[in-house]
Order: sequence, then C-alpha cells, then structure tokens
Amino acid sequence: MEESVRRDILNILDEGLKAVNEVNILKLKELSDHTIHDAGIFQDRDSVTIAVLMYALAKIYERPRYKEYESWGLFSGTVVTKLKLAFDYLNRSDFRGYEINVKEIFSVVEKLDSKLRDYAKEVIEKAKVSKGSRIHEHGISIGRTAEILGISTWELSKYVGGTGISDVDESITKDVKHRLKFTRGLFV
Repeated sequence: MEESVRRDILNILDEGLKAVNEVNILKLKELSDHTIHDAGIFQDRDSVTIAVLMYALAKIYERPRYKEYESWGLFSGTVVTKLKLAFDYLNRSDFRGYEINVKEIFSVVEKLDSKLRDYAKEVIEKAKVSKGSRIHEHGISIGRTAEILGISTWELSKYVGGTGISDVDESITKDVKHRLKFTRGLFV
C-alpha cells in the first residue's frame, strides 16, 4: 500500500468512526467521495473498499427505522469495534489485520435480521456500482474499475450508460499523457 494512501485511509477511518458515532450521514458520504480520488490515482483496492464501505454505511444509517431491527446492536457494535481495530492495525502498518477487520464489517451483514440483511446487501452492491461509476469518471476504464471492485463490466457499463458519463465529448477530455502529467504535478 502506498504510504500516502495509508495515511489517507487512516484519516478516513478516524473521521468515519466519528461520523458513525454521531450518525453523520453527510460526513460518511463526503469521506467516500474523497477516497474515490485516491482510487482514481492509485487504482488500488484498499481505497475503493473504504469508499464503498463509507458510502454503504451512510446509506444503511440513513434508513429511518434501522434501530428497530433486533440485530441492529450487533451490526452497529461490530462496525464501531472493527473500524477502531482497522485503524489500529493500519496505524501499525499491519495490513493483514487491517484487511481482516474491514472484511468483518462487510461479513456482519450475514448475521442480521433478514429484512435488514437484504437491505444492507443491496446497499453494498449498489455502492460498488455507484462508486465504480465515479472511478470511471476519473478516467479509469470500465474493465479496470470492475476488476478493482469485483463486479461485472456489464453491471457497471449499464449503470454508467444511464448516468451520461460515457456521453462526455471526447474533444474536451484530456488524453492519457495530460492526465498523467497533471497527476504527477500533484505530488511535486
């Protein structure tokens, strides 16, 4: 993992934990959008996973009656605990421990009540596609974006086609050389 990505994800985890504790939906969405920029530059799975996680948490927490579900305490408690652990592991550059804890946040969905579980699964899948379209918008091919996210190119193409992202006038977009030069300029 690139050091700048690690530092950025540490910040996202820290701010994400605060946002979850405050049920700050807007902040979770902002954190997700911020991470998409890293994903567009570095094309790494870690940035994409955190972007999807923050967006999915925002969508789950914004559901008006989420607290009514019997398994809500399990979900919410696991999210808080695993976000803290993921931060601690990543802070020590223990990437394996970090990955395990992030994956456990996604896997707790399987233990939820059926209605909440189905909703959470749907949100996570839609988050992947939605965030994939944002990555593609940053100039990454649909094939590469789908590969990073672990979704089908067909699913992503269908969504991108409906957004109008693919209808952008080619004459106003920058070629690869210009995008690379711009990106390198960010680190000088």
